[in-house]
Amino acid sequence: MGRHSVTMRELQKMSAGAIQALPHPVPIKSGTATVGLLVPVKKPDTETISAALKRSDDYHAALSPDMKLRLERFLGERDE
Repeated sequence: MGRHSVTMRELQKMSAGAIQALPHPVPIKSGTATVGLLVPVKKPDTETISAALKRSDDYHAALSPDMKLRLERFLGERDE
């Protein structure tokens, strides 16, 4: 079972390997107050990312021209 939280004192003593081994983000506590969130950075699974991008491309290809235009307009408005 993983950790539920890390104290400031424990954080000072943790190695990079120990942080990367955390199974999920863990709150950093100072007394009873949560002062931060420790998020282990893990190497992305390139096969999963590639599969998700392929599904996204397939979905986009199946859209009607009208829907593609509406989507492009919507996303263009978000950039501004």
